[in-house]
Formats: sequence, C-alpha cells, structure tokens
Amino acid sequence: MSAAEARQLFEVRLSLDPTAVELAADRRTDNDIADMRAAAGRLLPVTQKWGEDALRAHRDFHRTLYLASHNGVLIRLLDDLWDKSDRYRRIGLELPPGAEPRTVDHQEHFRILELVVAQDSQGAADLMRKHIVKSLTAAAIDALEDRERELRQTSA
Repeated sequence: MSAAEARQLFEVRLSLDPTAVELAADRRTDNDIADMRAAAGRLLPVTQKWGEDALRAHRDFHRTLYLASHNGVLIRLLDDLWDKSDRYRRIGLELPPGAEPRTVDHQEHFRILELVVAQDSQGAADLMRKHIVKSLTAAAIDALEDRERELRQTSA
C-alpha cells in the first residue's frame, strides 16, 4: 500500500464515478430506481462506529448507481477499482472520527440518488465529483502521505 497507488486509484475514480452517475441518470429504469432506493435505505455513516457494515452498504449503494448506467465495461472497471480501493478506505476508518465530514458524505448519497431519479445527469455528475473529493479515500491518502513523509524524515 502506498500513497502513490491510492492517489492513482482516486484519480481514476474521480473520472469514472461521475460518468457512471451521468449515464445512470440518462438510462435508469424503474427497477434501477427501486434497487438504488433500497440500497440507500441500508446506508450508514462510514465511521469507526459502523465500520465494515457501513463500508459494505456504501459499496452496495454505489454499485446500484453503476448498474443503472447499463454500461458493462464501466461497471467492471468500477468494480475492480472499488476492490483495489477498499484497503485504503479501511485506513480512513482508523482516522480520528470527525463526524461532520462523514455525515455530509452520508447525506450526499441521498441527494445523488434524487438527481439520478430526476434525470439531472449534469447535477448528479457534479455532486459525485465533489463527493469523491471529500471521500474517506481522500482522507486516507492524506494520512498515508503524512506517514510516508514522517518515515522519510526519520530515516534521514
């Protein structure tokens, strides 16, 4: 695990997730909407308190958005990206709790869902981009970079 790899995964996700929700807003079906709403109903704030259960619910919700894009290649890429990024999210769970960023993150899911349902593809893509920038992975990257910097200073 490294800050460099985490940053690269983050940069790819920053590009692909907004595309997925943009397509989802244009292509979602009634069944997709029902699946997204069901997954949203299981969401928990991704904090130390909720841990793995919150991470699973978070992934399930994002996956329903990806599936609503009806783009198999994009779904496979995002599934792979999510698998590789999960270990960095777990680092984020170790960070000081700070409830506000996780509460805002939690609430954004519901707003993204409503934008997709309303077929506001641009609004959904814009909010998803902001959502990722403030994500647990972004916080984990900062923590990893700090750790790596400390190790270099200690080694010097």
